[in-house]
Amino acid sequence: MSMNGVRIRIRIRMSRRALAAALLILWLEALLGGQAAAADGEKLLRDPVDRFRLAAESLYRSVSDGDPLVVLRNVTQAEEALLSVPSKSLPAPEATAALAAAMERMRRAVSALSPDAEEVYGASASLRLAADAVSPNGQGLWLDYRRLMREDTEALRTAITSAGDRPSPEAKERLTSLSGHYGLIRTAVVATGRGEQAERADAVIRYAERILSADAPDPSLAAELAPRIGAAIEGLYPPAAEAPTSGSLAAAPPAGFFSAIGAFILTVLTYSGWRKYRGERRNK
Repeated sequence: MSMNGVRIRIRIRMSRRALAAALLILWLEALLGGQAAAADGEKLLRDPVDRFRLAAESLYRSVSDGDPLVVLRNVTQAEEALLSVPSKSLPAPEATAALAAAMERMRRAVSALSPDAEEVYGASASLRLAADAVSPNGQGLWLDYRRLMREDTEALRTAITSAGDRPSPEAKERLTSLSGHYGLIRTAVVATGRGEQAERADAVIRYAERILSADAPDPSLAAELAPRIGAAIEGLYPPAAEAPTSGSLAAAPPAGFFSAIGAFILTVLTYSGWRKYRGERRNK
């Protein structure tokens, strides 16, 4: 065999060995990467706070989907997940009581003799935002409500100014919108260690409701509402520089959601349906 032939064969063998080595490296990288991903997944599943977040997320989604039987199952799963969360894993001492109260609100909403669809949805959204707020893997969903509540406050200021000394239905509507947004995030506010700020917001909003519900609102008192509300709202949130990056808002229910889910839930979550469900669980 010529010298050139030997060289060619050597090069071919070396190329095959290099290719085999490259394939081995790629296989090892894929294996190790898969193991790391699996370990991360197992770690995530082992974290009780994040298990609760995922359970609350599933509950919220099932309410939005309008399937009451899935809602019932997810309520139970969320309750069980919350019971497994140690208090020391939560960001504030008052978080345990706040989350328990939100979970109780959700349970009452679905176990009512005639469940109110809007209350069921509001309870699930509030629980979801709070669970996301206390989880190390949460997206800070509740933080995006700062923008909405600022817009509510500014719109309220404009409505009050335009009304003068006359009753303003628009101002009442704006206050109702702000109060609704606040109701969704209140549990998240308390669970993240801002209980005093939440109590201040409670008092300011109640005061605003009294002022605007009067037959002839005092213009001087009404003019002070927007600044006071604005200050209370800002106090609910961490400084913008310290706030984590947030994700999307809790999605609003689709058009016709309340009428559709109301009719659907009322046919299932009635006295006979829900009491039978609870009775079966007690007998297990």
